[in-house]
Amino acid sequence: MKKLYVLLFILGGVFATSAQNYLTVGQVYNFNVGDVFEAQSGYSEGGPPIYGLTIVLAKWYSVHSDTVFYKDSLVSYIPPACPPPCVGSFSTRIQTFSYTNLSSIAVQEGSYCPQTWDTLYNSALTSPYCGRKVWEVGPDTACWDSTGEAPVNNTFSSVVQGCGGPYYTIYTFDIINDIPYTEYYSLIYYKKNDTVCGLEYVITGINPVNQTVADFRVYPNPSNGLFNITFSHPELVSRSQAIEVYNVLGGKVYDEMLNQVQHDDEINLSAQPNGIYLYRVIAEDGSLLGEGKLVIQK
Repeated sequence: MKKLYVLLFILGGVFATSAQNYLTVGQVYNFNVGDVFEAQSGYSEGGPPIYGLTIVLAKWYSVHSDTVFYKDSLVSYIPPACPPPCVGSFSTRIQTFSYTNLSSIAVQEGSYCPQTWDTLYNSALTSPYCGRKVWEVGPDTACWDSTGEAPVNNTFSSVVQGCGGPYYTIYTFDIINDIPYTEYYSLIYYKKNDTVCGLEYVITGINPVNQTVADFRVYPNPSNGLFNITFSHPELVSRSQAIEVYNVLGGKVYDEMLNQVQHDDEINLSAQPNGIYLYRVIAEDGSLLGEGKLVIQK
């Protein structure tokens, strides 16, 4: 049955134009190569949320420097809707996109309803965006879509300096079933240079298993496909261990024992295409010592 509530992919509303109340396009979409962003989206109707992790791969400008171009890699992950052995699903894509008129106001367009307020503020240092400027609008007044059938209430939308957007929450109402309805798209993690904010879920695991803490690092990351793994404490590699590497579709592409005490172990993925890979370090008793992501950029 067709629902009679409106699903707006909200891009904002009407903004005040005073100088202190806006961010520019260039401020909001100021990404750098290596930046990582993770967003979560979902609905109150049920089902698992969708996670998307984006890594910026390239950046360049137009001749007159009024347009910036980006190439990025996106991994989307949908957790399983049932307990194990059900598994989630991954998908990946690489795209090129651009933003122009970088000095203009980063207007968030698309709302059917006029916004009652907008504000520009610095977020708290710990949450949600670790001190970055946030331009937020909403809630809108209760209003109706063009059919007059679905009320839209309390729509919030925001853009974040250097982290893009819009990110939004929509509170509306299913008038057929007489229940409230929510749709959201939220930034939950970002990494820009040495700044890390939030919790990363897509690559490190939606429901991480208990694991023995191991002090090791994998480098360089990103790389052209050749990685090294180094353990800080030799006793951690004095027993048989293995590293497993999977592509985003869940296929194992590498499996190797780690037995070289006090030496680097090379992970050779040079035959694999560009993209994001998941690795797991497994002890001889089957326990998980650590996991993370590898990025191949040739």
